[in-house]
Amino acid sequence: MRATRRVTAAMVLAAFGAVGCSREKTPQAKHAATDAAQPALTSKTASAALGPADGEPLKASVAPAISSSFADGEAAYHARNYGEATAIFEGYVARRPKNAWGHYMVGLSAWKNGDLARSEQAFEQALSIDGSHMKSLVNESRLFIDQKRYDDAIDRLSRASMIDTESSEVFRLLGRTYAAKGDTEHAIAAYRSAIDLNDEDAWSMNNLGLLLVQAKRADEALPWLAKATELRQDVAEFHNNLGMALEHTGRYQAAAKAYGDAVMTNPGSAKAKSNLARVEAVKSGPEEPFDVEQAAKSIQPVTKDAGTRVGDEQVGTK
Repeated sequence: MRATRRVTAAMVLAAFGAVGCSREKTPQAKHAATDAAQPALTSKTASAALGPADGEPLKASVAPAISSSFADGEAAYHARNYGEATAIFEGYVARRPKNAWGHYMVGLSAWKNGDLARSEQAFEQALSIDGSHMKSLVNESRLFIDQKRYDDAIDRLSRASMIDTESSEVFRLLGRTYAAKGDTEHAIAAYRSAIDLNDEDAWSMNNLGLLLVQAKRADEALPWLAKATELRQDVAEFHNNLGMALEHTGRYQAAAKAYGDAVMTNPGSAKAKSNLARVEAVKSGPEEPFDVEQAAKSIQPVTKDAGTRVGDEQVGTK
């Protein structure tokens, strides 16, 4: 199974490469439902990504008014003091200019602080030191997505996918990028590859389902959104998007149940409340019950042949 996944992802990646050189600039689609963008780095995962702490005492000739230890920079970042974190990591790389992790953290902190130009410069510096620095490639792609520089994002993600061929995160971000470009078929292929690499990637399933709803293919969306809600019952957006798919297929009672689950999960969700009120006002006759578990089980894995067809039809994908 793992070998099949590698073959499928490689096929999709080969297709992505054919589009990566395009310079088309398409405005990012405005989603009627919740956009599933993920944060670049959470405090839970940051420490694993940051690298070794540096306890070397500050030299007065460098910056007498501010620390430049890696640990202090990490602490400032976790406290969301991004300007302070940027300054600390700037001091760190002044002392250790060949440390890719230091430049990466300058880039991450500067991005969070709104200094996009400095962030890009720092990510590029990290990559000039270590061209295989996955975190720099992935998070610089996020920076480019935010700036609607989709082809630049695809370039970084394509490089990342060649370094780590089994990263579902990379293919999920490729899906986001192609969806933002308005390239639905390439986005679908990317999300399918992400799910094939990680069959518990609920965010990719949600994103794929939402994309299919927006493409007026709600019937195809139902299994993916059903599976996403099974995997992550705590995410209101997943229930809301399942409700959308059900509503678009005329299953108003089942949609009301899904919207109600979204409201229960997040009582502050005005969107889910509005959606619930709308479908509850619809007068409909009896309808066949929607079995979420059965719908989730209907998902078919990507096969070698299916992956080949996707690549041939799309002529390149994210």
